[in-house]
Amino acid sequence: MRHFSLSLLASALCFAFSSSAYADNSKTVGNLTVFSNTKAASAQEVLQQHAARFGLPAKLDNLTLVKVQESLLAKHYVYQQMLRGYPVDGAEIIVSIGHNGQLHRIFNETKPVSAQADADAVNKLHVKGVLSTDQALNNAWANMKAQHPLVAAPTANLVWLADKDGFKLAHKVHIAAQMPTGGFIQYIDANDGTLLRSYSTSLPRTNKGGERVLGGNAGLAGPRTDLKTAIAALPKGLAADLTSGPTLASGINGTGNVFDPDPRTTLNNDALTDTSAASAFDAAHFNKPLLDLTVTNGVYSLSGPYVTIKDIEAPNTAPSTTSNGTWTAKRGADAFDDTNVYFHIDQNQRYMQSLGFTGTKAILNRSMNIDTNGVNGDDNSHFSGSGASGYLAFGHGCVNDSEDADVILHEYGHAIQASINSSWSGGDTGGMGEGFGDYWAASYSYSTPNGPTYHPEWAFTWDGHGACWGGRMLNRTDAKYNSSKTYGAHQSVTEGSATFQSDELWSTPLFQALTSLIAAGKPRANVDKIILEAHFGLGSGVKMPVMATAIVNAARNLFPNDPTYENTFKAKFEAQNILSGIVIPPTGPTISETESNNTVATANTVSTANTTVNGTMSASSDTDYFKVSLAAGKKITATMTPNSTSDYDLYLYDSNGTTQLASSVKGKGIADVVSYTTTAAKTVYVRVKYYSGGTGASNGKYSLVLGW
Repeated sequence: MRHFSLSLLASALCFAFSSSAYADNSKTVGNLTVFSNTKAASAQEVLQQHAARFGLPAKLDNLTLVKVQESLLAKHYVYQQMLRGYPVDGAEIIVSIGHNGQLHRIFNETKPVSAQADADAVNKLHVKGVLSTDQALNNAWANMKAQHPLVAAPTANLVWLADKDGFKLAHKVHIAAQMPTGGFIQYIDANDGTLLRSYSTSLPRTNKGGERVLGGNAGLAGPRTDLKTAIAALPKGLAADLTSGPTLASGINGTGNVFDPDPRTTLNNDALTDTSAASAFDAAHFNKPLLDLTVTNGVYSLSGPYVTIKDIEAPNTAPSTTSNGTWTAKRGADAFDDTNVYFHIDQNQRYMQSLGFTGTKAILNRSMNIDTNGVNGDDNSHFSGSGASGYLAFGHGCVNDSEDADVILHEYGHAIQASINSSWSGGDTGGMGEGFGDYWAASYSYSTPNGPTYHPEWAFTWDGHGACWGGRMLNRTDAKYNSSKTYGAHQSVTEGSATFQSDELWSTPLFQALTSLIAAGKPRANVDKIILEAHFGLGSGVKMPVMATAIVNAARNLFPNDPTYENTFKAKFEAQNILSGIVIPPTGPTISETESNNTVATANTVSTANTTVNGTMSASSDTDYFKVSLAAGKKITATMTPNSTSDYDLYLYDSNGTTQLASSVKGKGIADVVSYTTTAAKTVYVRVKYYSGGTGASNGKYSLVLGW
């Protein structure tokens, strides 16, 4: 079979201006292009204007609008690339238009066909005989070597799979079994039935039992059943139950004992272990409300609008119930695991709603099925499936995973990402998915009374960092990003003298930004809101610099009058080499200095308030000037972001550039701020001077915000 070539979009992670950067004020990082001050009448019009830029046909006849998603800042129009009536897997282009009519960004993973001859080759391939769906399912089932029951009926659909050699028509098969077999997506060649590619849909908190691979049960003893028998053995209604939609709040509440967030943090006790006496945990139990429970014939069950405790995986243990809505069980009983999980996930969903993610902007607005005693009894937990039908299961090996809020919210973090982005796969999404889960859990733990003081750097404070497993860290600032690598889940990475987990490379800048912003007086809620918002409008193949760019951009757009959020995230990502001095267009124009302006005659004019200026000094004697024209009664404030390695001084001068109006000459690492209020209309000059007593011009980068 003749393959045809693809003109794949460049995925280099270096920062670059687009060819029309000055015309449309856009900048591109990987497969994400960010815009500012660009009006958009419609997503269709945007794509028509940029068709050539993104390798799209002028008529856009290879795109189908498949979803319109809304977030706090924008509406996101998701277009699927089609070829001969079938979707190209993972090939989406997403246009994000702000609620104010401004074009925010375009995420592009489409795969343009390079020439008509190539298209003809596809036509020839298309008319060949196609493997039947049943054959594809049976081949995929054989590849899995499954020894555990299904949790849902298998699915298969035809897609085009793109690689460096061209397209292949394939059956995309999803088979989900109980752990430890788990679930996998497999691409089965539609012509010869061979396996082209696969990846896991079960996301465990750790690879403690070894990396999950297709057919990983090959060495296990015992019979394997055929697919038809496995489907027939599915519990009646289970598949439908796993795709349950929103459930109305009952208004019937109960109470139950929980750990909040975990016994070690509550008791401030490093010595507490899984084998400690039961009495050692008494003071760590809290009696908490369990909201909106289901009551049937006088029986209270832990089933509400956002959580349904359910038996899904082995060992088969029925969910606990009561006759009065009061759960009194403590640690060691399954009923305690039930109440602990119900409380934390129900509370976390309501917290997300308090951030504004409600209605058409809701995230995971459904009753999620959760097995608090599953995973075949292993010391692990996982999210399995998709945003619409995924479920959670927690194991009971060593410390019960369902006892630790960090584990509970980490796994819920996977569900959050799958709910926002159903294409979350490929690129660095493995490491980022685990890192986000660690961050999401740590954000909550940090908000509890002892959270900021009891090992805030630990992920999985109770379940990890003991004899069972070592947990993960949130302070691996020595971990550095390498653009030539791809970061999957739970990978051990060596970069320079540091060895770390891929998950920690992503969780560290997120968590360090959180703690820095909280120390600066900013609420945790704002930080979480930024990170959640940034996930919207993205598809598959996301790399860390792209996600970091989206977060910095979300910080700027959510809090345009407070650059602290944007600058903090940017600094933390730059410290890990995830971003390298990348300048992202703000809501107003950005001026990026390449050479110093040593006189007022060469000053850059700034006409938009709250403009960020990013400059580089080439020598310690350099000076930059910025010209601002102010109306009467206006107050200008220039704020310099602290630079830990270089020292800058700020001055304000009059319209002739000779009379000094204000100055700030603080030391290295301390923010310089100058301000001046006009009595009449006036032109002023902001002067940035590189102090000769600094550490050297090689570190001479600065970021300045001019506001009035």
